[in-house]
Amino acid sequence: MNTLELMPTEENLIQALNEDILQRNKDLVHFYNLLMAQETAGAIAIDGRWGSGKTFFVKQSLLMINAKNPRCEMEKDKKDKILCRVPFRKNNDVLDENYDLAIYFDAWENDNDTKPVLSIVYEITKQLGLTYPFDSNSDVFKMASSIFETISGRNINNIIDALKGENPLKKFKEQKNIEETLKEFFSEILIERGNRLIIFIDELDRCKPSYAVHLLEQIKHYLCDDRITFVFSVNLRELQYTISHFYGESFDSCRYLDRFFDIRVAIPPADISRFFDKIALPSDSQCVLNMICKRIIENYNFELREVTRFYLQVKTAVYGATIEDDEPKFFFPDGAAQKLILLYIVPVIIGLKIINITLHDEFVGGNNVQPLVDIFDTKDFGDWFLHGLLNGDESFGDEENKKKISYKQKITDLYNAIFVNNYGERGGYTVLGNHRFGASSRMFAISAASMFSDYVNLEV
Repeated sequence: MNTLELMPTEENLIQALNEDILQRNKDLVHFYNLLMAQETAGAIAIDGRWGSGKTFFVKQSLLMINAKNPRCEMEKDKKDKILCRVPFRKNNDVLDENYDLAIYFDAWENDNDTKPVLSIVYEITKQLGLTYPFDSNSDVFKMASSIFETISGRNINNIIDALKGENPLKKFKEQKNIEETLKEFFSEILIERGNRLIIFIDELDRCKPSYAVHLLEQIKHYLCDDRITFVFSVNLRELQYTISHFYGESFDSCRYLDRFFDIRVAIPPADISRFFDKIALPSDSQCVLNMICKRIIENYNFELREVTRFYLQVKTAVYGATIEDDEPKFFFPDGAAQKLILLYIVPVIIGLKIINITLHDEFVGGNNVQPLVDIFDTKDFGDWFLHGLLNGDESFGDEENKKKISYKQKITDLYNAIFVNNYGERGGYTVLGNHRFGASSRMFAISAASMFSDYVNLEV
């Protein structure tokens, strides 16, 4: 099984810009303009649920900022690839090029560090100049010293010496005010690279509460510089929980965060339908399954990561049935019921397990038909899917000598046939159209959703 997730590798970031896979290129330009308008010290929070593509968005923003900076050391071919399909406004010198420099910092990867501000300083030195590997025994600050000298052409060993001490912050204060020392550090960094530094802080809401609080407060106290803009990529709701966990449940974490975030913006919504079309199998045999998957994705408002994980499990679980459309057993009532379960019920079970485990348990336990109603109670599904479940004396319209029923009633009949009806030790069955369900139907649905059936294909 290969992952379908759009990982934020440089290749994927550039390809997504070129093809506008997520339909966010215009949003990236608007965000770029917002960053270019910053003239004083400030922090922007990009808020979004986990899996909404925040990391992808900020890393694309980083590439665009650095590609537009003529002082940034980046190959021309790469710059052209990054910018070729991004809709910047024309004939605007301010937007045609900038002198901003962007750095990415993964807070979660560094949340074991005791001095967050030093982690950020070191990450800057690494991204701007470290071009060779080092081992854990190396004196990284000594290496940073030579990197700084290469970048700026100046000797700033006094800063590095302070960093190498057992208590760097105390050492700084003994030498001179730490804020002034860090201002000198950023002056050296920016002197040849740009006029402004944009630092993207990602994954802060996943960090240990103590680290998250210390990082925010150290940035506020030590890195408040008119030439720096911080961009925090976070789930603000989860970050508020993190802050409350540190200071206590009664603590007003929302007001607390106002001290740090000058602007709060929501991550622009990605075009989920376009993204799904990009990852979905295109064969005709997948048409029905893809339509059902799209309906589930839309109904439960899946984020990008949820879409990839959902579809990967669905196509793995039922792909064997979609490529065996002509298998004879599917034309018999028992086989037709199994195929219906695979194509229509299994995706719902998998979707529920991703979005709400309690709702999933209620559904497979025979206690809640509503998820099935939410997905299939539409005219589109009624005209072809539900119509095939009608018995000879039933109709969705006004037909003479036939019982008129609703889509919801037929969906309920289907749900009961699979998850509710007690067929007893002697067997028995329920017939809906050309489909026959029995005592094994429920376990077949649950097993297939867990990829424990003969229809699993691990190679797709």
